[in-house]
Amino acid sequence: MKIPNNLIFDGYFVCWGDLFLISACVLIRTTHGKFEDVVKSIRQLKAVKRVFPTLGRYDAVVDLEASDLKELGATVLRIGCIAGAVFTETLVEIQH
Repeated sequence: MKIPNNLIFDGYFVCWGDLFLISACVLIRTTHGKFEDVVKSIRQLKAVKRVFPTLGRYDAVVDLEASDLKELGATVLRIGCIAGAVFTETLVEIQH
């Protein structure tokens, strides 16, 4: 099925032209002293648009754009398996 240009779905999906994306951000807590290693590994993942340090309960935030839920899930699972990543929480964008 071809998705019409500029269509915005109610829910998790956005279509821009022929590009169909799911946006999410992942909050990450790291082991003491491992922040830089974790960020370096995360930057290499395809779906990652940006990653930045934060103050507070989480050490970093990652902005993701994935073509489907399978890609989103695979990316989040890879982040969770990186040495030094202790805890992740994923927030998926919704349209309302």
